Parts: sequence; structure tokens; C-alpha cells
Amino acid sequence: MTLPTAFVINMGANGLAVARTLGRKGVPVVGVDSRPKAPGLASRYVTELLTEDLQQHPDAVLDAMLGAGRELDHKGVLFPASDAAVQFICANERALSEYYVFTTPPERVREAMVNKRLQYDEAVRLNIPVPETMFPIGPEDLDKVAVRFPAFIKPLYSHQWCTTFDNKGFVVKGRADLRDKMAMVFASGHKVMVQTIMLPPGKGLYSVGAYFSGDGYISPEFCWHKLRQYPPSFGVGSLVESAHEPEVRELALRFMKGMDYRGIGYVEFKRDHHDGEFKMVEMNARTGQTNALQAAAGRPLVLFQYYDLIGHPLPDVGDYPDGVRWWDSLNDLESFWRLNRRGELTTSQWLGSIAHVNVHAYFASSDLAPVLRRYGFGVELAKLTYNLLKMESDDDAVVSSDNSSISPAARPTSLRAGECEKNDKGSP
Repeated sequence: MTLPTAFVINMGANGLAVARTLGRKGVPVVGVDSRPKAPGLASRYVTELLTEDLQQHPDAVLDAMLGAGRELDHKGVLFPASDAAVQFICANERALSEYYVFTTPPERVREAMVNKRLQYDEAVRLNIPVPETMFPIGPEDLDKVAVRFPAFIKPLYSHQWCTTFDNKGFVVKGRADLRDKMAMVFASGHKVMVQTIMLPPGKGLYSVGAYFSGDGYISPEFCWHKLRQYPPSFGVGSLVESAHEPEVRELALRFMKGMDYRGIGYVEFKRDHHDGEFKMVEMNARTGQTNALQAAAGRPLVLFQYYDLIGHPLPDVGDYPDGVRWWDSLNDLESFWRLNRRGELTTSQWLGSIAHVNVHAYFASSDLAPVLRRYGFGVELAKLTYNLLKMESDDDAVVSSDNSSISPAARPTSLRAGECEKNDKGSP
């Protein structure tokens, strides 16, 4: 039996993991990306389809997808591996459905996939705990902002924010700082939320994901724990392990079911040191870049979706072990460097934490080309080493996890060039 071809849109770590999970089961995979050097396009399991930029030229990407679809003997199976790809599929559902099968959430929740205000409103409706949050529209609203400081100015639309600011948001220490940062935000025209920072930063982060079919089936869920992230205080996972956290499981499934969610999705929660309660951070309506961890631990959500969409018997899986680890080496190296300079992580502790990694973001012994491309055959590692050595201040050291005090280096949490949402980022 010839299995239908999977088309994975965006071939960073997320898309690469999807391709490997499917390719190892004999599924033909086409990787769709505008970046010729996207690491996932180098995988042995992938046939590349280079297109125009998805956000700048969506019509051209649609034409390319429809052209590829016409060449198929059976309908292809679509997997979005970025928020922009989710939006693209939803916006072109009718045209794409002629040549592809895919799962999209109901119309009423699509905006909530990328609009953090609607996610917040849904969480409140479903009685899901959330941090103290306000939504200022103009300067006159700032006096009404009733959150505990330090707080974080977070965009409602992350993929749009990255076109203006090279960061994930702004940390504010008090009301005067809030006014200064919000003046820039108001001038930019971006819509934001102001949210209390749950202490300690970068700790107590758990996510639960599952596949929700169109006919009510819910796959076995999977829970993972961020051990470190990049940047350390506010970022994406760089060292993550499988876990079981019943409270987070119950909250995440309640949220997704309450939204009548469909497709692969996951919800992230953080334990707030202030009251010990798990509170919702965000929902992601797609696979995360740690989906390779799900496959390695025995809960391959990607396979559940693929087999369900083609009418194949679903995988028979049991429980999964705790402690299976996923590692993104370059990002974690930078996180270690920052944490080590703060006195929060020693070299021996870091080496111990990565000594028993089970699966890597880019490396696989049977599929080496993606990691070589990610490292630029050593060039990217050399660049990172140079940048770390010349780093004078840690722009992520906004809150100390030891004493909950503000660091003197409180500035925007910056991203390296090319790591905006439009490329691959989002929570893992």
C-alpha cells in the first residue's frame, strides 16, 4: 500500500521532527519552506518544495501547493509547523481541500489560536486559572492596570509583533517603566496585554498536548516539563523531558474540550510561586518543536493525526516513561552561558543535565544533514561562541529566580536574527 504524501509547512526543528516521525514509518514527506537552507529540508526523509514567503506572498504559496496537489495520486496530508502555517491553511481551507486532507478547529476558535486576548477570555470562561492580566488600549488605560510588578508586556499577535520588535515582549518593573515601554507600543500600533510575571521565571513550566479528531476522538495525551528554555526567563524550550502532572492534564484537556478543539494542540501552564497554583500561559494550535520527544517517549501525536486522516488503524500505545529528554544544543548552550554568568547553573550541573539526552532537535545518527545545516558546518557555533564571549550584559536577566528581585540589566528579551515567529518560533 502506498501511503499518502505528507506536506509539512515550515521546516525548522518542528517540521523536521514531523518529517522524521512520518518518514520512519514509510510516509513520503514534502517539506514546504521559503528558506533554501531550512534545516528540515536537508533530511533524508524530505523532498523539498521551495515557495515564496508564506506571510509576504500567501497567494504564491497557495498556487505552489495547488500545483503540487494536482500531481498527487491520492490527497496529501497537511501539517502546519508554525502559527503562520496554521493561519494559511485556515484562510485557504476550501481551495486546499480539493487536493489535501487536514484538520482545522471550528471557525469560532480560529482567532483564539493566535490572539492571546481571546485565549485569555476562553480560559476565564472555562474557569482555568490565569495570571493577573490587563489589556490597555491607550495611555489613559495605564492608570487602571492592576497587576503585580514585575510584569510582562506581551503581544496579542506574536507573528505580527516580530515584524517591529526583535523580542518576545518587554519586562516592566513598575508603573513608570510601564508608561515608558507602552509609549513605544502605542506608537507601533500593536495590541498587547500586560501580565504579572509568575515567579520564578523559567521554572515550573508544563505542557499537555493531544490530537482531537473531527468526530470526537481524543488521542492519549502527552505531558512534558521544560527544564530550561532559550532565553532562560522567557523563551522556547531548550531542554525538555517527559512527565506526568495530573493537575496540568486536567486543566489542559478541560480547556481544549471546552473550545471544541480539533487537530494537534497543546496548552502550557506554569506554577505560580506566589500562590502555588498552576496558571495557563498559552495554547498552541499545532505541533510543537519538541514533537520529536513525543515520538521518542511512545506518544507520537503526529502519527495519530496522520493515520486518522487517511482512515488507517490508530497506534496502540501504552503509558510513557518520565524523564525522556529532548535537547536543542545551540539554544541550550546560550541558556547555559547566561545562567552560568548569573551564578544559577554550574558547568558540572549543565553537563549532568545533558548527559542522558534521548532525542535531539536536529541531530539524528541516521539523518545527519539537518544538524550540519543547522550548525552551518561549524559556522553557526563559531558565531554563537563569539557573541557569547563579547556579551557585556545579559538582556534576559530580568528577574532573579533566587530572590525574586529585578536585575539591573532589565531590558527586552531579544531573539537572534531570523528567530521571529514567522520562521519557526513559538512554544515547544
